[in-house]
Amino acid sequence: MRDEIIIIGAGQAGLCASYCLTRKGIPHAVLEAGFAGESWRSQRWDSFCLVTPNWTVQLPGMTPDGDPDGFLRCSEFVEFIARFADSFSAPVEHLTRVLSVRPARKGARFELETTRGQRRCDSLFVCCGMYQTIRRPAAAKSLPAYIEQIDAVSYRNPEILQKGAVLVVGSGQSGTQIAEEIHGSGREVFLSVGKTGRIPRRYRGRDLSRWQFDMGHLERTADQLDSPADRFRSDPHVSGRRGGYTINLHQFARDGIQLLGSIESISGNSIRLADNLAANMRSADEYAEAFCRSVDAYVLENSIAAPAPDEENSDFGGAVGSNPNSPLEIDLRAAGIRTVVWATGFAFDFSWIDFPIFDEFGYPYTMRGVTEVEGLYFLGLNWLHTRKSGIILGAAGDARFVVEHLLRQEKVLAA
Repeated sequence: MRDEIIIIGAGQAGLCASYCLTRKGIPHAVLEAGFAGESWRSQRWDSFCLVTPNWTVQLPGMTPDGDPDGFLRCSEFVEFIARFADSFSAPVEHLTRVLSVRPARKGARFELETTRGQRRCDSLFVCCGMYQTIRRPAAAKSLPAYIEQIDAVSYRNPEILQKGAVLVVGSGQSGTQIAEEIHGSGREVFLSVGKTGRIPRRYRGRDLSRWQFDMGHLERTADQLDSPADRFRSDPHVSGRRGGYTINLHQFARDGIQLLGSIESISGNSIRLADNLAANMRSADEYAEAFCRSVDAYVLENSIAAPAPDEENSDFGGAVGSNPNSPLEIDLRAAGIRTVVWATGFAFDFSWIDFPIFDEFGYPYTMRGVTEVEGLYFLGLNWLHTRKSGIILGAAGDARFVVEHLLRQEKVLAA
């Protein structure tokens, strides 16, 4: 079967591209392994909320109802993205996973193997995002059989976990929120802390997203980063639950969550831990301090009337941060740990695309989503063009750019 244009993925990026093509009257197909917004449907826990406020949730012609400074629950965003797809009758072919992409032998540029057969097309938009492969450390294989292991994408709520204490590994947005929820349910929780930064939810009278927007942080381009590897750094931990609030590891320690260094090795019931908890917590604090300093400078330079910093956001640890009580070894049985939640992130994998367009990280070389291969485009990736490319706020702008490029370069016929 041949299509002139195929979009892989019906998340916000793929649907924005579909919207732009539809508005131009250009036939195309959207191939989706699940249903529209699938990762939001199947890879989030029950209480998950977006961490960016509603005013940043902008899709063409649609914004969420209600408080623009509020935060959508995951179920509400799934409904929102489904309504967006329905608003222009997006031609989504559900339950169609793309297995490989290669040069077509004849009659088209691209040949796709899918779970529903072979497809061919002349233009291809890859919009399947950055979070494709669950990343779990090799040491996980050494855990005893009685330990239940789940990844953050499979966690739903504390009730699904077997009885006993819980070890959460990873202190990014998912790990910290999951650890907090499990601890709030009355469980004993251990949290293995990495180097992920933290950021105040609100500072000097504004939400962090508003400061980032006003200060131009979301318009920073990838070439302004210190290193290309910074494109893949974890986002700082923060929450959108209960109207949005700051997550602070020092407060976790005060509340009774046992903070640990990163895992070095596992042998039987014994987990060896690195002596890096204090350094990792300091790294998180430094991220928050740098953000606060940048806001302070912006306020001063622009003579903005803003309230002084509050105590919550000037909390950089004190005694807890300078001398955290962390063991260098944990005995799983003695600690009563029966479950490990791996919140160690994802890796992207484009090895199924057989074109030489990837850098040493496996990330595609593009100019704002346009590759050197004629007709091949990417959307929805972190730092594809700017900081906002990988979030909902940036999806529509990047989609418009690549569709306009397609129209300039190709003889695409409207329906």
